[in-house]
Amino acid sequence: QEPRFRASICVPYEDGPAAAREIRRCAGRREFVQVFMLSRTAEALGQRRYWPIYEAAVEAGLPVGIHVFGSSGWAGTNTGWPSYYIEETNENAVSAQALITSFLMEGVFERYRDLKVVLIESGIGFLPALGWRLDRNWKRMRDEVPHLKKAPSEYIREHFWVTTQPMEETEKPEHLIDLMSWIGFDRIMFSSD
Repeated sequence: QEPRFRASICVPYEDGPAAAREIRRCAGRREFVQVFMLSRTAEALGQRRYWPIYEAAVEAGLPVGIHVFGSSGWAGTNTGWPSYYIEETNENAVSAQALITSFLMEGVFERYRDLKVVLIESGIGFLPALGWRLDRNWKRMRDEVPHLKKAPSEYIREHFWVTTQPMEETEKPEHLIDLMSWIGFDRIMFSSD
C-alpha cells in the first residue's frame, strides 16, 4: 500500500440522503480527501435534491470533486446525442458552465458558505467568460435571485477550483497567464490524467 495515495468517497449522487449517509460513514478517515460526483446528472446540481450531499461534505470538511461525464439518461449535448467523441469532449465545458450556474442561482453557497467544489477535467478557459456573463445578467435580473448577496464571479472565485487536465493552451503565453490570473493561481490544481 502506498501511503501517499488518497481516495474519493464515491456516492450515489442521484439519491441525496443515501449519498449523505455514505459521506458521514467515511468522514474522518484519512484516506478520503473528497466527495466524488459526475457532471451530467438527472437535474442541475444546484437543485435541492443534491443539498444533503453538500451539507454532509461541509460537515466532513471535504470538497466535492465533480468529474466530467455521466449521462443519467440524458443526451450529452443540449441538442441531442453526439455523433463523435470530439463533440462530447467539447461539451464537458458546457456541462461545467451549467452546473456552476445552477449552484450559484439556486443559492447553494449562501446556504453552505464553506462548500468547496473542484471541477475535474472540464477545462479552464470558459471560467472568466462565464463569470463576466453571469455578472452582467445578474445586474439586470438580480430581483429574480434576491438570495444572492454578491456578484456571481465572486462566488466562483471563492468556491471553485479547477484542474489542469485538460487545459486550453493559447497561442500567446501571456493570454494563458491572464486566464490563470483571473481564476487565481491558488485555484488551479495539477492534474496529469
